[in-house]
Amino acid sequence: MGYTTFGKIVRKLMIDNDETLCDVASFTSGTTAFVSAVLTGKKNVPDGWVDAISTHYHLSEKEREALYDAYCEQKSSVRIDIGQMNLDGKKLAIMFQRKLPGLTDEEMDSIRAILGDSNDGV
Repeated sequence: MGYTTFGKIVRKLMIDNDETLCDVASFTSGTTAFVSAVLTGKKNVPDGWVDAISTHYHLSEKEREALYDAYCEQKSSVRIDIGQMNLDGKKLAIMFQRKLPGLTDEEMDSIRAILGDSNDGV
């Protein structure tokens, strides 16, 4: 059974803390089968899991950043609800989605600086 990078980090935390899939399921509000599927990459990491795992295991900022990086690495898509945005906001979101793949590192750094590069709520 192969684990994703995210799965390896969580599995190590589980081992270091003598916890089982059942324990992780209890604080992530999932089932053991779902937790297993997430750790092996068969299911996407749900939003909120980085915070839940970081809090439960009292991760340092560096450990949380590594977990967040693994979360981002595994993500294949992001959904943005633009239903309540005004027309300008909707156009900006659509433009961002279309242009993001072609941005240079410098352009991404500029956008990251504007957005504050925060991992809040993940």
